[in-house]
Amino acid sequence: MSAAVRWLGVYREVLLVGVLLSWFPNIPWDRQPFSALRDLCDPFLALCREVMPPVFGRKLDLSPLVAFMAIDIIIMILRPQPRM
Repeated sequence: MSAAVRWLGVYREVLLVGVLLSWFPNIPWDRQPFSALRDLCDPFLALCREVMPPVFGRKLDLSPLVAFMAIDIIIMILRPQPRM
């Protein structure tokens, strides 16, 4: 289980970088390493966009918040609980 938790933690960081870079309109998303980053992040974000579609006329995309919450919930479930 700890390998899955570590993998999810790494994916969360990759997702964070992808989300932050999406704020810059002049990023060449068709070139490496940006296209690889997009290929890693976009499928999961597209799934989250089905749960929380963009608001305010598609100007505000809240799907990254849904994605981070989902990853954190899965990590909490998978992380071993301390015994008392």
